[in-house]
Amino acid sequence: MSAPVLIERSGGLLDIVLNTPENGNLMSAEMGGIIIDAVSNLDEDVRLVRLSGKGEDFCAGRVSPMPKPGSAPTGEFLRRQVALPALALYDALKNTPVPVLAVVQGRAYGVGCALAGVCDITLAADDAQFQIPEMERDIPPALVMSALTGRVPIKTIARMVLTRDVVGAPQALQAGLASEVVPRDALQGRADAIAATVLGCSAVTVRAVKQFLELAPGLSPAASSSLAGHLSGTALSAKFER
Repeated sequence: MSAPVLIERSGGLLDIVLNTPENGNLMSAEMGGIIIDAVSNLDEDVRLVRLSGKGEDFCAGRVSPMPKPGSAPTGEFLRRQVALPALALYDALKNTPVPVLAVVQGRAYGVGCALAGVCDITLAADDAQFQIPEMERDIPPALVMSALTGRVPIKTIARMVLTRDVVGAPQALQAGLASEVVPRDALQGRADAIAATVLGCSAVTVRAVKQFLELAPGLSPAASSSLAGHLSGTALSAKFER
């Protein structure tokens, strides 16, 4: 039986490939744990993480973690069983010390939409579809919303959550959910080109960029300038130490 997530290292690139195409790469707790472990133990030479899915879809949602009908779980049980695993996955990708590139084709629904949103660059095929459908089951998608807040305009989140509309790749690009849209048959080539460009820089430079992208939005202008100076000095000093 093949692994549900493939972890492949090639030089400074770490590829994470969702590998259950038979069900649209639905995210399970096991798969989330594999991803968290992979991005939490990067060696210093890794400069880019690339997240993709095998088959026709990127990630069509989540394997339901809900208890069986008729049970009476406590709020604390649901928090630990349902909420925390998803939040831990989103936080792990956000906090990865190097940029994360999502390569999205087909469906990116629910968890898949959140994963696309938390990545630093989201490359979408022209057939990609994004949806947050949880309210069809009368469930507030607070977990997905928390992943997207600060990454995607709040009006985009409100529209997708409340209408449950399927958003195509061009709309996702316009709304700030996707970074770039390419034809499906050009998706892998463009993903490889982006990876090659990032990998052409040193690890210290790439990691400084990721740190600034992660921290600067929450800082005052003065603190942002201070951070920029610190990161620039650190990166430049590393060049003279070579």
